[in-house]
Amino acid sequence: MEHSSNKLFSNKPYRLLISSQLISNLGDWLSLLAVFTLVGLKWNATPFEVSLIVLSLAIPMTLLGPLSGVFADRLERKYIMIASDVARGFIIMGLVFAEDLWHIYTLLFLLGIFSSIFNPAKNGKLKEIVPNHHMQQAASISSLIENGTKIIGPALSGFLLAIWDIQIIFIIDSLSFFLSAFLLIKLPISHYTQQSNNGTEKKQKQSIVQELTEGLAYIKSVPFIFYGIILMAVMMFVLQMADSQFVLLFRELKEVSSSLIGTVMAASGGGFIIAGLILTKIQIKRPVYSMIAGCFILGLGFGTIALLTQFQTPYPFIWASLLACLGSLGAGFVFIPFQSTVLQETPAEMSGRTLGTIGSIMMFSSLVGPLTGGIIGSYIGVTSLFLLSSSGLCIISVIAFFLRKPFGREKEVYVTQSNREPQRAT
Repeated sequence: MEHSSNKLFSNKPYRLLISSQLISNLGDWLSLLAVFTLVGLKWNATPFEVSLIVLSLAIPMTLLGPLSGVFADRLERKYIMIASDVARGFIIMGLVFAEDLWHIYTLLFLLGIFSSIFNPAKNGKLKEIVPNHHMQQAASISSLIENGTKIIGPALSGFLLAIWDIQIIFIIDSLSFFLSAFLLIKLPISHYTQQSNNGTEKKQKQSIVQELTEGLAYIKSVPFIFYGIILMAVMMFVLQMADSQFVLLFRELKEVSSSLIGTVMAASGGGFIIAGLILTKIQIKRPVYSMIAGCFILGLGFGTIALLTQFQTPYPFIWASLLACLGSLGAGFVFIPFQSTVLQETPAEMSGRTLGTIGSIMMFSSLVGPLTGGIIGSYIGVTSLFLLSSSGLCIISVIAFFLRKPFGREKEVYVTQSNREPQRAT
């Protein structure tokens, strides 16, 4: 696998794309903590006003995913990503001049719109430039960056906030988007876009609704993707019911402290990073089994944390960190194989719509899950909520094991409207 790793990183377009992701993801976490600090500490916002920060970002990413995927399949993805990065750079720069909450909400809503445009184009470009036999490794490295920056970004942001003004953080993040756009300039043009411009005009004449319908039909035609989306959406919903209540769970410990919560969060991110490192070295032959096992491990970790918290087990720094790391390790073996297999199964010209739809569904589950968990937790208590969520994850994995055959069925014969003419010509 080391030789395979060298071949992947010898791919210059891949190096440019992954470097761009590293810079922009790190900048994202720098500015997010700065926004929470500005609104929560300096402006003394209420809990509800703080929650609107997340909603401002998440709502456009939930609603616009499939539509953004259509444009990622219709237009040149390189230019979509560059335009999105430049727009986000100016939007983040606008935070420097924000003087009221509605300014923050408006700018973050716009940021969510352009992020929803960027993500399907980025994933589609990954499909274009990375061959299938390197896709799991490429997806693992992408996940490593996403989760590694979740740990490094807030820590770096906290350090910078201690020595600089908040506005300086926003300027740095803004410049990171411009740097990311500069790197993307050197990416190659999509080969299928060139073919479309040269001869095939039928795709351009299709309406957006037709292309959306075509994308949904493709998802339904591939059993792994169709059933995998259902499994992932239900799992994400059950997971987020409890995951959003972690601070309230640890509040019941006698030894609770902010350092404990920070350590557990870092361990959680570390578990996902470990999974990503493993998956860069080991090729998963049957991703369904990896997803089932990962879901069960995730549920087991959550449930054990809840039980040990209820019994006030001493040394929470040790057991809570280890179990959080174990749970996130399981999550890594769910999300990374699913994403890499979807990229392998999906042709480049359909990848924007497919991944945009998946991202939208996952984001919806991530929004509804915490709301449902908050309501249920207020009635049964946070410990019972965690036990309910962990039991649900384990039950989901068992059900998925017995219903695993649909995942392995061969892809049904499906020919996209845009591909029929070239096939006839051939």
